[in-house]
Amino acid sequence: MLIRTRRAHRRHSATASGAVRTTVLSLTPSAFQKEMSLNTKQRLARAKKLSLPPIVQPQDKPGTSHHKFSAAAPEQRSFQPCPPEVVFQNYSPGEVCEVPLVLRNRDKVPHLVKVTLKSSPYFQLVGPNDVCRKVPPGLYTTVRILFTPGQRKDYFHQLLCTTENEEFIVPIWAIGGRAILDFPDQLDFSTCPVKYTTQKTLLVHNVGNRPARYELSTQSPFSVTPAMGTLDVGDAVEVAVEFRPLKTGDHCRSLVVHYDTGEDTHTSLHARAVDAHIRLDRNTVTLQKTYITMSNSATVLIHNRSDITARFQWKAVDTEEQEDQLRQRQYHRIYQQQRHKLYSFLKEREVDITCRERLALLNHTFQSEVAKIRGDPMLLDDDIFSLVPKEGEIMPKCSAEISVFFTPQAAQVYERTVFCDISGRENRLPLLLMGEGLGPQVHFHFEELNIGEVFVRVTHRYEAYLINKGPIEAPFKLIPPTTAMGSCFTFVPQEGIVAPEKLQAIRVSFCPTIRGEFEEQFYFHVAESPKPVIFTVRGSVMGPTFHFDVPALHFGDIAFGFPHTLKCCLFNTSLTPMGFSLYIPGDGLGVPSVSSTTQIGKPSSQLWRKEVRVLRRLQEFTINPHSGTVRALGSQDIKVTLCPNTVGDYNLELVLDVEDVGRKVFALPLTARCIVPTLRVLNPVVELGHCCLKVLYDEKVTLVNDSDFPGCYCLLPQEHKEEAAAWYSSLAPSGIIEAHSSVQIPITVQAQLLGQCSITAKLAVFGRPGSPLEIRLECVGQGPVVYVHPREINFGSVPVLEDCSRTLHLANQCKIPAAFQVEMAVERSCWRIEPSKGVVPPSSEVSVAIVANLNDTVKFQEKLKVFIENNPVTIIPLQAVGIGTTVVTDKPLVPKLDLKSCFSFSRCFYHFQLTNRGRRTQRLYWSTEGFRTFRRSARAPAPAGPPGKGAPPMPRPGSPVFKLCPAQVDLRPGQTVDMVLEGCSSTVQEVKERLLCHAVVGKETAKKQILQTDVICNFICPAVQMSPRAIAFRVEKKPSDVLTLQYQPLTLKNTSSLPFSVVLDVEQPFLVCNVKRKPLPANCKVSLCGLVQWGLRRRDVVLHFCWELLKLRSSFCSVSSGLA
Repeated sequence: MLIRTRRAHRRHSATASGAVRTTVLSLTPSAFQKEMSLNTKQRLARAKKLSLPPIVQPQDKPGTSHHKFSAAAPEQRSFQPCPPEVVFQNYSPGEVCEVPLVLRNRDKVPHLVKVTLKSSPYFQLVGPNDVCRKVPPGLYTTVRILFTPGQRKDYFHQLLCTTENEEFIVPIWAIGGRAILDFPDQLDFSTCPVKYTTQKTLLVHNVGNRPARYELSTQSPFSVTPAMGTLDVGDAVEVAVEFRPLKTGDHCRSLVVHYDTGEDTHTSLHARAVDAHIRLDRNTVTLQKTYITMSNSATVLIHNRSDITARFQWKAVDTEEQEDQLRQRQYHRIYQQQRHKLYSFLKEREVDITCRERLALLNHTFQSEVAKIRGDPMLLDDDIFSLVPKEGEIMPKCSAEISVFFTPQAAQVYERTVFCDISGRENRLPLLLMGEGLGPQVHFHFEELNIGEVFVRVTHRYEAYLINKGPIEAPFKLIPPTTAMGSCFTFVPQEGIVAPEKLQAIRVSFCPTIRGEFEEQFYFHVAESPKPVIFTVRGSVMGPTFHFDVPALHFGDIAFGFPHTLKCCLFNTSLTPMGFSLYIPGDGLGVPSVSSTTQIGKPSSQLWRKEVRVLRRLQEFTINPHSGTVRALGSQDIKVTLCPNTVGDYNLELVLDVEDVGRKVFALPLTARCIVPTLRVLNPVVELGHCCLKVLYDEKVTLVNDSDFPGCYCLLPQEHKEEAAAWYSSLAPSGIIEAHSSVQIPITVQAQLLGQCSITAKLAVFGRPGSPLEIRLECVGQGPVVYVHPREINFGSVPVLEDCSRTLHLANQCKIPAAFQVEMAVERSCWRIEPSKGVVPPSSEVSVAIVANLNDTVKFQEKLKVFIENNPVTIIPLQAVGIGTTVVTDKPLVPKLDLKSCFSFSRCFYHFQLTNRGRRTQRLYWSTEGFRTFRRSARAPAPAGPPGKGAPPMPRPGSPVFKLCPAQVDLRPGQTVDMVLEGCSSTVQEVKERLLCHAVVGKETAKKQILQTDVICNFICPAVQMSPRAIAFRVEKKPSDVLTLQYQPLTLKNTSSLPFSVVLDVEQPFLVCNVKRKPLPANCKVSLCGLVQWGLRRRDVVLHFCWELLKLRSSFCSVSSGLA
């Protein structure tokens, strides 16, 4: 249902005088839009509900009515206008609009009514104006109003209706263009977190017919942005409505749109505020005990399980009201401070008006302090507990870790409740913080000092330690004692500071003046500590005495040669120093006895080989100190050491002599018994097996001590070592074996002779009578074991004059190095050994290369001798067969010899040497494959000459192009012969011939081929290209003319791949000239390199004028050029 309220009407109206009046209209946005869309007729049709217009002025005109009495009450209206107001809407300028106004008589008697409309250019009545009309009861009269607008704007006029009893006004409105913003009638935020801003954005259009000038307003906890604005027709604007509740529950407010034309629209705002799922992980944080001035910390988590970003702040109070109270206190404090400053200032200046600047400064300072307090977020600020961070944001579904720091300032228990003001929670989250502050932890290292019996009037000094177990400094001070015995004590220092984790030494001096037993308590005050530290001293003051601290010295059972020391203390309880002397009457007077530690360092001592026999009994006791002075009320530690060298019991006395008192004042009993432990060898026979000569082998002998006493042993040095088959020694021959234990004595054995060896080692026990213990050492002496393989080496077929290697392996299978030497059985052998000698390391292998370099094509057989130290000689047979030839060349000849290119009709030569490196004479025969054998010719080939002058004879058809000279030669061992390969061809061709060399070696009768080579040569013809091909000179001479030389250029180009020379030959009157146009000598040669052009140019070589033919002649061909 559409609810329309009429509180007031605020419309701009235009009267005849141009005055403006205002009324107020309040609707929902949709109702306002619907109402503004109606035209005048639709608006008139809706006006069905009648209401009385207000009475302007009551009338008292009984004479004007035919009825003296009216049925209507005075407070009731006689006429009911319909519509109650005349409204013209949605009109066009210049268009005449008409609205009927019905005046109904509600009374039971007829009334006269006069309708008056003031003159207006826009409004007029249809019919006469200001005329009285009589209306019967229950009937009505109709008045028609015409409206002629000048433009589309708001107009206002009034129709005055007058009766006998009253006057009332019927308003006439003309509503022009209106701005209409399409806000929704209702905006529901649904459920939102408390203390959190939820925003909804509306896209609002101006659907009216004029620009909108508007203001937006609402009530807390809602807010709207922007608060005002202007919007053209058809445009849109974003309006943000925010909801930030501070309390949970339902919230309903209105969003009011105030138009500049006077209308208001109301949009209903609804929202429900709830607490979000945000909490602390715990409500109480108890921090560990913390020393004052120090800090401790803990952590607490804020869990945000909601979908919002929560902002938190830690506060000291629970509500905002309490925060406001704190601010008021701060305002009051600032006010009092400023008031005091102002009074002080006015008192100094005595209200001097020249101090306005100072007053302004004070006022500005006060305002700044107030602004600072007003802007203070009132975060938690506590000297004892602090939280970091104090404020921040927590993302959705996340947690924030808050560090809680505890800094106590006194030794007490602290409790604080802090509050977390966080978005999404109406009430602040309380957190109880608890902690205990600790003061200095100071105490004496002993709380009670019992000084025992002391002598009167003698100063005694003690030292106590005041320990600070805490991490902070501890200032202390002695509270002066009040007793007589307490005044005899002195403490230094009496006050000070004990550093953390340190101690303070306090010297205590006591000089008693009162005899008897006592117990005194001394109190030390420690700063910041609730209780003092108590130090108790008890004791007794008495006269002097002296005594030993033990009744007797019982050494018990002692092993032979092992010193044992007992301690005793001689106390002097007298007031004067005491001189004393100690001795043992039954002890020997000879040299000091020998201890086991001294004896083990002397393995060659005779004391190991027989029982100790001395002329005088050894001195076995040592007293330290044996004499001296004990200070008054002091003591002297006495050490008595017994090093027994006599087997048996000791029953003696330690006698005390005191100076100025007497001898043998006191005798302290002394008893002991000396025992030699029984030792045995666990392995008296040691078998080492095969031992290489001169090699050290380590073994261990186990010595067992089954007794209750330690023993001293020594492996005696070997006697008659030079004659022994094996030697033995030890790196640790002597030592000490503890009771019920065993030791391993290292023994090193070295075999000196081959074969079975057996020797005896002796082990002596210090103090043991009789013969020493015996250890049997057995071994078999041998040399190094080297395995040589292979036992026979066959090289097979080996090319002669080339190194061919085989490997001989020498494997040392023992733990000593093996020296070896390898040599051939004969001298000047074709084999060599690399290396020929050396050493094979223990458990290793050495490879020896056997290299064969044969110098004949026969079978070679020799023997190789391998010598190993302390081993028989090993013979290795060697065998090889030489293949190939021992004839070699000094230049490359086989398998192919390429002579490249050569001119035809000229001879080519290739010189090389043949050497016989074999051991037999060889006869060589050269031949060409496919041709008959060369005839034996010993003459050297003729040297090459120019063409036509001694040219070489061309080979006959059917004969080879190349031949060797000499074709047959005998080579003795080591002999070298020069060889010449000669070739010549009369035709241009590429020649490939195979030369074969057969030999008859030594006394053999059959020839065999030893060499084969393919000779390749390309025979070519020289070619010259001339330019031009003809040279023409023309001279026209008159009888009076003088003839001059004429010049023409000539270019020669070598088109072959080999260089050659040409001779330029011309006849008179032609001449060949050089660059400077000077004639060249006759038969001058010009060299042409392969594929190189040589030119006779105008500035090079020119030809002199002649009417004959220029002839070019070379060693290979003739070329002619016609000259005209």
